[in-house]
Amino acid sequence: MRYPSGDVALDQATFAVDREDFVFLVGATGSGKSTVIRLLIKELEPTEGTICVAGRELRDVERKRVPYYRRNIGVVFQDFKLLPNRTVYDNVAYALQVTGGTRKEIREKVPDILRLTGLSLKLHNYPDQLSGGEQQRVSIARAFVNHPPLLLADEPTGNLDPETSIDIMRLLYRINRTGTTVLVATHAQAMVDKMRRRVLELSRGRIVRDEATGLYARDETTREFANRLRAPSTRPPGLEP
Repeated sequence: MRYPSGDVALDQATFAVDREDFVFLVGATGSGKSTVIRLLIKELEPTEGTICVAGRELRDVERKRVPYYRRNIGVVFQDFKLLPNRTVYDNVAYALQVTGGTRKEIREKVPDILRLTGLSLKLHNYPDQLSGGEQQRVSIARAFVNHPPLLLADEPTGNLDPETSIDIMRLLYRINRTGTTVLVATHAQAMVDKMRRRVLELSRGRIVRDEATGLYARDETTREFANRLRAPSTRPPGLEP
């Protein structure tokens, strides 16, 4: 992927993610993480190469069909992108409205996703009445209300304190356990180490590491998962990121 300025954002970056995987995309600022996310939601078009999602090449998706394609992808951003003049309930409902959801679907789905994300008591609050962690939960609820098969998260814990970050990762893990494939772009190396999921590392647009750690129990509960994240780091001295 080359930008009009001539900067190369991605260079021969090839990888595949299986259904129901939980994968981290890591790397320094400017390494190409956000570009990958933007390509996957078809906000950008690659200069060269092929991107396939669910067996379909994205270049074959016509512009008028892009909104339909995006209905099957949930996206979570670092800056939340919430509508400030709408309540928590309405922010989540809006994601269904713009994709043609009926009033019945909204009445059924929104309360369910608010319960899943721990927001049942905040449905009438506005974004400026919520903490940063709660705002990110609304962002995740909005992204997952359609139960998309793929969820993309771009630095979802970037502006959050460590304990709140654990809660957000725990929520993403819970979503992954429902069968949704999750790809998280982050620079939170310590968190990534503890989660022990597959890691793709980018450096100057190239993939320099593809590590499937897999050192975890697949039937791990969300409580066990959170406790492991809270445990002291076991990274050997001198190897801090």
